[in-house]
Amino acid sequence: MTDKTVSARMKRQRALRAAQGWREVKVWVPTAQDAADVRKLAEERRAQAVALHGLTDEVPAVTHEVAARIAKAIAAHGSAAYTIPSGAVLDLMTQLAEEDNLAGFSHAFVIFSRAKPANAPFVAAAVPAKINNFLTLHRGVDPSALMQWTTANPGWNEDLKDAVRDPARFAHVVSRMAEAIKRQRSAD
Repeated sequence: MTDKTVSARMKRQRALRAAQGWREVKVWVPTAQDAADVRKLAEERRAQAVALHGLTDEVPAVTHEVAARIAKAIAAHGSAAYTIPSGAVLDLMTQLAEEDNLAGFSHAFVIFSRAKPANAPFVAAAVPAKINNFLTLHRGVDPSALMQWTTANPGWNEDLKDAVRDPARFAHVVSRMAEAIKRQRSAD
């Protein structure tokens, strides 16, 4: 996703932030000091968002333990310990799936995407593969049946990426997917 101009990059970044609930505010102020104060306040608010201040309030069902793990993953964003900037949150999502914690998986995505909106599409793109692994390891879905079902249902990955933004819906979509694959397998 290479932007050809600065304007195109800024437009994409605005769209990504808006999609995650961020608000853009433009103000005119009478003095240079007022401008500096507004910039300082904006920087403080962005730092609070990355530190999860107020974000867990928007996902009230997240446990303190999962919130702490999410905060740690966000703090490790861009760490040299990972080959990609979002490596820590992707690892956390894998761990939560291995723990059969689909709600935590979805909460991690929701909170991460609010804190790091520019990386949300990249992390969302990893959700289908993580859920495929989850289904075979935790729901007894046969890998060949999974492949057959995904071929027959071309919109499945977009459904998962859309649902991951809503923890209750996400768990339901994953369960329906597992049931549909098993029904297809038994019908064959």
